[in-house]
Formats: sequence, structure tokens, C-alpha cells
Amino acid sequence: MKILFSTGCLYYLPLKDVFHVARKAGFDGCDLVIDGRFNNDRYIETVMECGEILPICSIHAPFVRIKSWVANPDILTRTIDIARKVGARIVNFHPPSWYSMEMKFIKWFKKVADFQEELGCGDIALAIENMPLVGKRVMLAPYIFNDYEDLIAFGLERNLFFTYDTTHLGTFGGDSVAVFLKYFRTKRLKNIHLSDYGNFKSHLFLGTGELSIVKLLNTLRRLGYDEFVTLELAPDELPRTQEWLMKMLAYETAFMRLHLGMTDNE
Repeated sequence: MKILFSTGCLYYLPLKDVFHVARKAGFDGCDLVIDGRFNNDRYIETVMECGEILPICSIHAPFVRIKSWVANPDILTRTIDIARKVGARIVNFHPPSWYSMEMKFIKWFKKVADFQEELGCGDIALAIENMPLVGKRVMLAPYIFNDYEDLIAFGLERNLFFTYDTTHLGTFGGDSVAVFLKYFRTKRLKNIHLSDYGNFKSHLFLGTGELSIVKLLNTLRRLGYDEFVTLELAPDELPRTQEWLMKMLAYETAFMRLHLGMTDNE
């Protein structure tokens, strides 16, 4: 098992700085979020240099529009290509959103019989992520797959792997451990996006919300889950000063390693 840091947590910093922070805080690697900086193809050179600071184990396909990128499925194909260049094992992506009027994406998405084959993934696992309800007084379900069980059934049928996001599940009020067990039994769970959830707030610091984070981590350890666990916090959960940023992230890695039963040598 490896613990990763999502670069999206510190999107406002230069990418190399994010990788240096993650390394100093004790993470094993990074989950690289594709953002607007990838408009420049030369940015790949920076990414390759970042991979020398800390391994890029997983890549998150863009979930905001990038001007020079066309649209899905081209976005997925391009992300898979980047993953292959940097040696990442997983590409994570969101299902289509009817709320965002992603009609072409929805039409293509529903026609694919085998995602791994059609997109030429090879040894890269294309993992679909469970998505949240959004809103406060009125909670909307903006994606074509909002029920995680429907998402799992679709993924098994169409040769997809899975990323399980705990805070997204939390918006539905479900049991985070019970849902993990359902994903784990598929033998296709590749990544867990870990954060807390509470009072309509997502991607919270571990232990500050309502989710059973400690029980979940202990369950991963007991069952021998051996893929990735990615810390994915909201940027405003982290302090802006270097000293306190490092203290908080070092605490998070120590917390995760303690309850995952990992030693400093693993």
C-alpha cells in the first residue's frame, strides 16, 4: 500500500513546490491533477522533473475545461498518454454530468463496451470515481451515476476500475466502511480518495468530520488492501504558511500510517 498526496490540494503553488512539500511530509508519491497549466505542451517537461522528486503514481483527468484540449473521450485518451509518459499506473476520471450538459460525453460513455480496450489503456487502469451530491438546502444529484452500486455494476460490465472517494460518499450519508467493502470485493479498487465530511462541508481534515476514518483505515489494514490511498483535502483546509503547512501534512501522514499499520520502512 502507498499513501499519495493530491496535487489539487495545493493547486495555487508551482507544481515542483507541491512535490517537494509532499516528499518532506512523508508521502510515497503524488496523484497528479491535470489543470489549466497543461495548456502548454512544454509543461510535460516540468511534470517529468516532478517525477524525479516523488513518483507520480496516479493521474486525475481534468474536471475543468482546458482550452487546448478538445473534449471527452479525447481528454481521457490524452490523460492516458501522459500517464504512460510519466509511469503512472492509474488514470482517474469523473462520470458524465447531465447538469453540466455533457451530452456528447454521455452519448459516447454509454456506448463503450470495454473502456480498457477501446481507449488502449494497456497496463494502465482507468478508474471511475463515485461522485457527490451538491448543494445545502437542496441537494442535487448532477451525474448520470449517483448511486455507487449502479456505478459499480456499470464498471464491472464495461471493464473499468474504481476510485472510492470517502467525502463524496459522505454527502449521501452512507457508511464509508460498508461501501469500501463493496468496492473491495470487486477486486478492481485501485485508489481511495481520503478526506472527512461533515455539516455539508467536503474534503475536510481527517478526524474533523463525521466519517469513520479510523475504522476505515483499520479495515484496509486488516483486509490487506494493497493499492493507493490518496489524501485529497480542500485547499482552504490547509494553512498558507510553510511552517504550519508542513506540520499539518506531516500529522496527516503520521495519522494515516499509524492506522494503516505502516512503518517508516514500508
